[in-house]
Amino acid sequence: MTEILEIFKSYNGTGYYCLLFLAAVLYLWFVEEDRHLKLILCVVPTIIQVLFFIPYFYMGYNSLDEGTYYRILWLMPMTLVIAYAACKVIGSYTKAGLIIVSIILVLSGTWVYSGINASRAENVYHIPDEVVEVCDMIKPAEGKERVWASFPISMIHYVRQYTTTIQMPFGRDNLVPGWDHIDNPLYDLYLQDVINADALVSEATKYYCNYIILEKTQTIDGSLEALGANLVGTTQNYYVYRNTRVPFWDVETETETEN
Repeated sequence: MTEILEIFKSYNGTGYYCLLFLAAVLYLWFVEEDRHLKLILCVVPTIIQVLFFIPYFYMGYNSLDEGTYYRILWLMPMTLVIAYAACKVIGSYTKAGLIIVSIILVLSGTWVYSGINASRAENVYHIPDEVVEVCDMIKPAEGKERVWASFPISMIHYVRQYTTTIQMPFGRDNLVPGWDHIDNPLYDLYLQDVINADALVSEATKYYCNYIILEKTQTIDGSLEALGANLVGTTQNYYVYRNTRVPFWDVETETETEN
């Protein structure tokens, strides 16, 4: 039961979203007269909520899919129920209801823009400008075959949001602790304080990476240029290398090319 309560607490976060939902369901149990709406907004969420807190149900779920028990809470229409209950209150009490609902919503939440993950967007894609800059350097021309590139950990989350023409040898699966870690020697190299140049180029070649991107703060033991990785561009914080050991693929001629 302790683990279930911890999951529920973590899901609730720093606000009172889940508590608002429970209060809304309880309120609708007494005031909602439409049987169909009551079934969807009260009965079903209540059944799901009761099952969620039953230890035997928790053990059975974990035996099938361990680590994702919080997803049970996704089945409950929390936003819909809270909004509908708020409208019922306002509809019944008008001015007083509007004031009460507004006060509750303001006091029960947090200012979203004060979070550590909230920042002013640098571009219309809502990703760092340098990701766009690097991708524009290496992405293929229209109609050409996609390229492969190894990116530093700091860029992994953003590349796919900008373009699908660049493929990566590792992605988010390696970054999320709760997910199964996929063994990838190239990813492990990026985590090292000093990266061996020969190992980096060799592993990038094994994964058919046409490009290797590095942070300027990363220390390299050896010369990438001597191993066939030529510097083709830089940004404020990144180096972009062309791995000449891996040719490009021309979809029209179905042949390998150097450019």
